[in-house]
Amino acid sequence: SLQLTLRYHPECHVALFHLSSALCSRFTRTWENEDVKEAITLCQESLVALSSFHPNRHFIYMELMKAYLYRYQILQDPDYLSLAIENVRLASKHPTQGFPRRIHTAREWVFVAEWYSHTSALEAYNIFFELLDAHLATRSSATSQHETAVSFHYARTLPVDAASCAIRSGNLRHAVELIEQGRGQQWSLASRLRTPVEDLESANPTLARNYLELSKRVSNAAQSSATITDRVAADRAATEYRRLTRQWEAAVAEIRDLRAFSRFLLPPSYKDVQVAARQGPVIILIASKYSCSAIIVPTSGDPHHVPLPSVSLAELTNLKDRFARAIRHTSGMGPKLPRNDLIVLLRMVWYEIMLPIVNVLEHALKLKRYSRIWLCPTAAFTSIPLHAAHPFKTNADRSKDPCLEDLYICSYTPTLSALVRSRQMMQKRVTPSFVTIGQSKPGAGKGKALLAVDSELELVHKLIPATANRTTISGDAATQAGAHDALQQNTRVHLACHGKQDRTQPYNSHFVMRDEHLTLLDIMERDIPHAEFAFLSACHTAVGDEETPDEVIHLAAGLQFSGFKSVVVTLWEVDDAVAKHIVEAFYKDMFKDLEDGGVMDCTKAAWALNRATHAVKTKVPLEQRMVFVHIGV
Repeated sequence: SLQLTLRYHPECHVALFHLSSALCSRFTRTWENEDVKEAITLCQESLVALSSFHPNRHFIYMELMKAYLYRYQILQDPDYLSLAIENVRLASKHPTQGFPRRIHTAREWVFVAEWYSHTSALEAYNIFFELLDAHLATRSSATSQHETAVSFHYARTLPVDAASCAIRSGNLRHAVELIEQGRGQQWSLASRLRTPVEDLESANPTLARNYLELSKRVSNAAQSSATITDRVAADRAATEYRRLTRQWEAAVAEIRDLRAFSRFLLPPSYKDVQVAARQGPVIILIASKYSCSAIIVPTSGDPHHVPLPSVSLAELTNLKDRFARAIRHTSGMGPKLPRNDLIVLLRMVWYEIMLPIVNVLEHALKLKRYSRIWLCPTAAFTSIPLHAAHPFKTNADRSKDPCLEDLYICSYTPTLSALVRSRQMMQKRVTPSFVTIGQSKPGAGKGKALLAVDSELELVHKLIPATANRTTISGDAATQAGAHDALQQNTRVHLACHGKQDRTQPYNSHFVMRDEHLTLLDIMERDIPHAEFAFLSACHTAVGDEETPDEVIHLAAGLQFSGFKSVVVTLWEVDDAVAKHIVEAFYKDMFKDLEDGGVMDCTKAAWALNRATHAVKTKVPLEQRMVFVHIGV
């Protein structure tokens, strides 16, 4: 009789929903099948009472998902699992809800599909990233985008888990697309936003203005509703946010109807990112709780999958921690003492990670010795010095097995899109100029004095041929403003100073100048289109972010995003007295052609660094040779 009475009440759907929820709750204690059956019936009746675009349909879909999952657990009938999935699918796509709630729903879908090994898992990942992309696109600044991404803390592992799912489904091309979309969410989104919106303003100013205005209004509505405490006002603000979200999605759909903008805000396809492998294969290393493996993106054709069966995510995390301890331990060792702990770890990296990849490069791709390769690590792989993998094996005839850097010229890239963008910008060549920037005596409380900086700057200045346009900024002149102007006005830069990584607020990562810090955000906010090469002789310039570890938001990636195509960076603390040996050997190789009237080619940087680390083996200890890596073209 209660149900009969409820059916004629204008808010009957609310009561039916709550009754259904209570029955599901009771089921978890009693495991009475009839409770779930009745809960499903009540939800279905509640849906009948609502219009197609009523916002409460979302919550009823989620209650039905839960009830059908309970039914599946009792009867093990796959039809009930399919019905559960269908309802969470409807909830995640229901347009009456704003992006945050639908993102949470898509994450729930991912969890259920993975837990029950349902075939919809890949679709769930796609929806999740599509919604998160759209939500971030409405944020007005890089900082607010990062803060928004961090708020979805459970999303930290989804890019690699999505790629693992695609690999398990046998779709390697889509695995590459997913890792590219999810892993470099903020970098790739920022680069996708920068040019298309400018192009849209030229092609259709009205649509561009509408899109930008709606993005701003959605962002403001989301921020203001988060601070409201009054219930009535909060409900009103939530309704307005949902209305603006629907308008924003409609505006994006209208833009995509234009032929030239059919992929507006959409992530790149495999064909788009394969351009990154034009000069050599790109190796993506995927560390997921489901599986660890590598995908090799060749110059042409389909990607190659390299399983890493002896490696798990837990083992990688342990390996990362052991490397950190081994590096710290070497700081108190004499330069001539053997680095036994490091040697053991680098052997593990060689045999368990890099050797299976090298076998595919040699036998499947027929890659020649000294060819270029690019490493694109994810998650725990980002903290492991993959480029330094070494068997440390001497054979009976006293010959030594080659290490990775004996075989290939290794570079890193934070994302494939970053490498594509750098290559495209290489076409804009300008008159080269070189600036050396150093700060040996930062202000009070900003770090110890770097006694070797001035001599390093002098050394680099001497190595630059007299025919090159060269300047030096140091001491009192090496201020935040002075360094910033130098970055914008020169095509090549050598920076010797303290570099500090902020692991919780990565956009506050900075180079230490005499007055104010030169932050990552300062660099990113100014496009530096003519920049080509940077050598960052500073600590921690290629260390990622704890909150969004797969975002690779660090100083080196920031410089690359801002326009520098080729960057030499450091993974941990540099001994500035020892680093000068590598700096000298590097620039001697880089400037070799300039003596004969040639031009400095930033694409030679990886080769020059490889030669430099080989040349200083007897002068520089292992951990200080490993510390320098190359990022970019």
